[in-house]
Amino acid sequence: MKMKRSLTASARAREPGARQRKSTGLRQSEIVEAAMLIIAELGARRFTAQLLADRIGITQGAIFRHFETMDAIVDAVVGRIEELLFAGFPPEAADPLDRLGAFFRSRVLAIVENPALSPLLLADHLAHVGSGSSAERVAAFKRRSWEFVRATLTEARDRGTLRGLAGVEEGTILVLGAILALGHGSARRADQPKTERLAGRVWATLEATLRGPPVDGRHRGRARAGESGSDRDETSR
Repeated sequence: MKMKRSLTASARAREPGARQRKSTGLRQSEIVEAAMLIIAELGARRFTAQLLADRIGITQGAIFRHFETMDAIVDAVVGRIEELLFAGFPPEAADPLDRLGAFFRSRVLAIVENPALSPLLLADHLAHVGSGSSAERVAAFKRRSWEFVRATLTEARDRGTLRGLAGVEEGTILVLGAILALGHGSARRADQPKTERLAGRVWATLEATLRGPPVDGRHRGRARAGESGSDRDETSR
């Protein structure tokens, strides 16, 4: 009889639609992604264990089997933000402006592909949840990005490739401002293909502004992601 019940339970578990227990890592990722969306959409004051459980379709007890506290979930959310923002960072390229272009496109794409990033980076939601260090960590991410852009432009200047109208300070503002406008202004999945193409054209314009007129034709006609032939013609004039 016991064997029959066991076989019946096993067969039931294999039925289509039967609920399968997820691995710890998969469930933790699911909790973190849901937490990011709730905080981004509703703000910190609405972020509760019950709402999180309802969003995922599990019990509060199941949440706390994977995270000891709500603060631990918030810490994991901030860790996920860092992971998304700095995937493949720093880019590898010998030319500092090529390196900067890779960073530019990667950062815009990360924000557009992950709609929760925009409000979490721009609003102060994370200042009101967690242990209190969450907002400071996000501010450190922003400083890290700013320092990378500035250091890369400084290297370009020192190597003689920053010859355009914008210097290091002006270029830093232009690059980070364009990321802000493209990523945060169009942070919806439906806009992703359009934004990717636009990001390519914007970077082409920025690069031309930073490099200045070609001295020996080396960057004339350089292939840039997201550009059409007419775009390249315009930016190389």
